Amino acid sequence: MQADDKFYGTTIYGGTGSCGTSGLGCGTVFSVTPSGKETVLHNFAGGQDGDFLTGSLVYNKGKLYGTTQLGGGGGGSLCGSSDPGCGTIFSVSTSGTEKVLYRFTSGSDGAFPDAGLIDLNGTLYGMAEQGGAGCGSGGCGTIFSLSASGAFKAIYGFHGPPNDGALPWGT
Repeated sequence: MQADDKFYGTTIYGGTGSCGTSGLGCGTVFSVTPSGKETVLHNFAGGQDGDFLTGSLVYNKGKLYGTTQLGGGGGGSLCGSSDPGCGTIFSVSTSGTEKVLYRFTSGSDGAFPDAGLIDLNGTLYGMAEQGGAGCGSGGCGTIFSLSASGAFKAIYGFHGPPNDGALPWGT
């Protein structure tokens, strides 16, 4: 993603956090100038902070928005005990201040957001791979929104085959 004459992105691993047994870090948000100077804006710490960033970033008014597929401490039966939580929605300022905006619980809200967010007039939209209705205890996934005021809404819960899709995945 490009804004303010810099390129912004995420890493799945790396940084100073310690997540799971891999020891590879919990992921980062970074910027790179066109001349190649890289700056880590935020090191994810796992747990409540989230980890395993899998979607692209969205830029709006000096902030970057994205999701972590794991962490957040939202609980739920789908979320493992070694890194509790089903993922987060977060913001990071271009100066590096991070804030968790929402923590998934694996209920009707969804679990494991794995695609980038879309910004439509200040409201963020995305997908979570599991949670929601149908497909047994794991759920078939959801489409969700997060308003500029921070209100989360599950827009749609997939019901699975044969008449509906399951486990949404994309960018």
